[in-house]
Amino acid sequence: MLDVAQDRVFHYLWLFVPQPAIARDLRFQHLLASRFLSEAGQQSLLFGALVSVARGGGSALEVALIGVSALLPPALFGLYGGAVADAIPKRVALAGAYALQAALCFVFPTVLGTHLVAIMFLLFAVNTLGQVSGPTESSVLPIVANDVELASAASMINLASVAGTAFGTALLAPIVVRIFGVEAMLYLAGVMLLLAASRVFDLPVGDEQRVIRLPPLAIRFRPAVRWLIRHPAVGTMIIFSTLAGVVNHILQILAPRYVEEVLHADAADTAYVFAPSALGIVAGLVAAPSVMRFAGERFSAILGLLLAAACLFLLGLVGDVADVIEPYNPMRITEYIGIDINERVRAAGLIALPLALGISMTVTSVQTYINRRVPLSYQGRVFSMQSALRNGAAIPPLITLGAVASLVGTDSVLLVSPLILFGIGYGLVYFSFQFAGLTRPSHLEVMGSFWEEPEGPTVKTVRGSRANPP
Repeated sequence: MLDVAQDRVFHYLWLFVPQPAIARDLRFQHLLASRFLSEAGQQSLLFGALVSVARGGGSALEVALIGVSALLPPALFGLYGGAVADAIPKRVALAGAYALQAALCFVFPTVLGTHLVAIMFLLFAVNTLGQVSGPTESSVLPIVANDVELASAASMINLASVAGTAFGTALLAPIVVRIFGVEAMLYLAGVMLLLAASRVFDLPVGDEQRVIRLPPLAIRFRPAVRWLIRHPAVGTMIIFSTLAGVVNHILQILAPRYVEEVLHADAADTAYVFAPSALGIVAGLVAAPSVMRFAGERFSAILGLLLAAACLFLLGLVGDVADVIEPYNPMRITEYIGIDINERVRAAGLIALPLALGISMTVTSVQTYINRRVPLSYQGRVFSMQSALRNGAAIPPLITLGAVASLVGTDSVLLVSPLILFGIGYGLVYFSFQFAGLTRPSHLEVMGSFWEEPEGPTVKTVRGSRANPP
């Protein structure tokens, strides 16, 4: 049945991709289906856990601890995940990771139950295995697609990831948790991951198993950090991406508690609040190239981050915002299609659209900036650091804001969150100088690094040993 459904989906997909041949490749179809199912399973697991804790009367701090359990693995193990994935055959890495994730989803609720600590350990274990499956999926892509097809294939993989996330968080998890409870959601997430594992057996095996020895992280990454510090315009662009990631993580994790406490709705209605964010993500992907052509990547990233910060502030004032915009809110269309949500939920849904647009613009702009300016020999390490930094930097403010929100309310936390974001960005710039062993910057140097731009491109095509720094 899954094979038939997959074939029908790809039959229509041929019409919409620049290189339709890749959509006819059965191995690529399996990879795409695997990505969709794995994202749906993992995201529904996280969302179901968050909603369960919020509906059970858990505090904002307890909700934050659930989020930390999902963020710790990429922060701790993300730098080594790709090396582990390279050390074993691709098919074994994917099928093994998905099967083990599924087994955990079945065993944990059966043996340990669904209390807070059990769910935290489950999320930590599942996301730890995800540090192997994620890089493996990316590394398989060049094996199943040629150079001409690679751009289309990468876009379709990203689309499958977004679609799986949307399906898991906006449709699957809210319905299952509301009707059957969190335990059923954990089992269903395991089923989705098993289905993902079933899709990878036709993939190429890849290279033979080999042992990869990595030097200590400090030795491996210090040269790249030194290079970034000596080019602060590039380093601070990565910090923009980190801040956008912090916004996204905090909002996603505290959302169920926010919906119950501030919007006075069921935590499962979180899906209705952030469903419009899908439109914002697409709008950001469309708008970013035009803004970058007109004003450059740095302006586009700053504009997106400022827009996201402003929307966070408005979410803290959602009651007042709802009173003003309710007569004109296009989200009122929900009244005519049988979805019963209150005016605060509709206002938050409208604010979520430009919020997602801003985050999408910032991430896209930073990605483009790094690709254009960072030397190729550093880009792998830079992107690894960016991923680890984005997840690791979200953990302290998430715990702090969760604790504060338990005392003063989630809306009050969102009101001051733009200032907190600025403080995180300032601290990352300041302490990165210490890590690289350079002279501490003055306050003006830290501030100026956010908008200063080098006179020319950073990347130069130079032949010889200097083109390949360590």
